[in-house]
Amino acid sequence: MRPGFLQPGMKLLYRIILMLTWIFFKGVYRHRVYGLEHFYTKSAILAPNHTSFLDPPLVAISWPGEVHFLARESLFRVPLLGPLIRALNAHPVTGDASDIAVFKTVTLLLKEGKQLILFPEGTRSDDDALGVIKPGISLLIARANSAIIPTYVHGTFEIWGRERKFPKLCGKTACVFGSPILWESFAHLEKKEAQRALADRLFCSITALRSWYESGAEGIPP
Repeated sequence: MRPGFLQPGMKLLYRIILMLTWIFFKGVYRHRVYGLEHFYTKSAILAPNHTSFLDPPLVAISWPGEVHFLARESLFRVPLLGPLIRALNAHPVTGDASDIAVFKTVTLLLKEGKQLILFPEGTRSDDDALGVIKPGISLLIARANSAIIPTYVHGTFEIWGRERKFPKLCGKTACVFGSPILWESFAHLEKKEAQRALADRLFCSITALRSWYESGAEGIPP
């Protein structure tokens, strides 16, 4: 499958930035992508582990479709930066995914058929281990009858983890996409039970993707 910047229908600025970012990651970090067999065309949340500021652009260049982001509202008030990130499909928010305003923004994007990157841990990890999955993500896909794409990001912690002020210009990155998790599989459960079950399923899926990659990345990711 072709890289995202070669797909039709994208805005010109988005395509150019995506292409330049792809070239950077391929040239500097020998970036690889796995699991494109699981590419999903309907509304979805791409749900990666989160260890670095590099994670959002890395996932964006790896996924063949156009994606959307959430960004702090204050960034949109910065001259030049604000218009740029808005053109790159960023949407302003003032809190985390548990806030009502953020919930409404994400739900609206999903109902419009968009795909967006949302980190289910809520924050960057301190030690490259997958943290607790916040159960609120199940409410989002339930409201929009959408899907979650489990995603494993490799290498960004070593390159630019929390302990580093600046990224290293060496290393190896990879992005692995797993089988979509559909809300229909949990719709029969009571609300809180469904939240826990979906969060557990997502945690296990991302963990399995990491194990698949570290075991040699052979065949199709689970």
